[in-house]
Amino acid sequence: MIIVGLDPGYGTIKVTAIGEDGTLRTAYIPAAVGVGTTDLGLLSIGTLGRRRRTLQPDVVALNGVTYLVGHNVHRFARPVERMDFLRLTGGPELRAALYAALARVLPPGQSTVHLMLGLPVQIMADRAQAQATLRTIRGWLVGEHHFTVNDVAYVIQVLAVRAMAQPAGTFFAWGMDNAGRWVRTRRDLTVPVAICDIGFNTLDLFAVEGGTVIAQYTAGDTLGMRRAADMLIDDVRRRYGVRLSRHQADALLQARHPRLHTADGEVALDDLVQQALDVTAGHVVSFLERHWEAGRQFERLFFTGGGALALKEVLLRHYPHGVLLPDPVMANAIGLARYGMRIFRKEKSAQVPSPRRHVPSG
Repeated sequence: MIIVGLDPGYGTIKVTAIGEDGTLRTAYIPAAVGVGTTDLGLLSIGTLGRRRRTLQPDVVALNGVTYLVGHNVHRFARPVERMDFLRLTGGPELRAALYAALARVLPPGQSTVHLMLGLPVQIMADRAQAQATLRTIRGWLVGEHHFTVNDVAYVIQVLAVRAMAQPAGTFFAWGMDNAGRWVRTRRDLTVPVAICDIGFNTLDLFAVEGGTVIAQYTAGDTLGMRRAADMLIDDVRRRYGVRLSRHQADALLQARHPRLHTADGEVALDDLVQQALDVTAGHVVSFLERHWEAGRQFERLFFTGGGALALKEVLLRHYPHGVLLPDPVMANAIGLARYGMRIFRKEKSAQVPSPRRHVPSG
């Protein structure tokens, strides 16, 4: 039995797989998807110039259509950049991104998996919306999937799909091991714990105490790093006349030395990037203060997600008792897989009938 934890982010898609032996594999790739091919025919500039290898997108063949997924999709096709929640219900771009990510953690050929899915707090907090979303997702995800990634064939049988709020995965990553066992003290299960998960399109606040979600301190908004990316896109277009995709802008926001080639030559974007990050950080902190104030009511406060990594200096300055978890980008997917080990194994054990005791007659 392979357990998969899936965090289908808008900026990156993250997956974790845990096998029967407890081996954990993780992968994340940009969620950029476009229809096209990497085959350039005989186009080249020959042997002129230095050849520096660049990351190529994965080529996913699905239902007779070829999709490009991941790194540098914009070099070959225009990326599809849907930011609505309906994207999570199974459009072709999500399927292509999911298959490309699964190919990095599952072996070629046939695999059978149980899947723990992370959904934004805004969806999970609305019972009707959560049930409808999960019903739609199960409708296309449960069953057998045939596809190829970079000409390698995969057949994946998804037996079951369960869902939780994405930041719950961070809680499980912090408290559980790869077998789904709670490895921290029992007291850590009872104290108030808060998690701020900043993704590309979402900002989720999640608080638990004594095994119960604290509704007062749990909230969600579409206030993620997309705000910074959109601001950078507008500023670059206005100043240099260059149009960026959201994924290109996101890569510049994460770059140590953001540079861009324009008609004016190579330009440094440090000032525009810093401005976009500062404005976004201000919006995030304002949201946090509105729901958590200074956060002193929490014994433990965790920051997670790629956005938390980008804004960590501002976040930790306002919340000095907060902690940025190791590998914040993957924390949700890792924790979801660990929790999946716990619940799916229990379900499997419950389905196995106990051996009947033989009572001799007479």
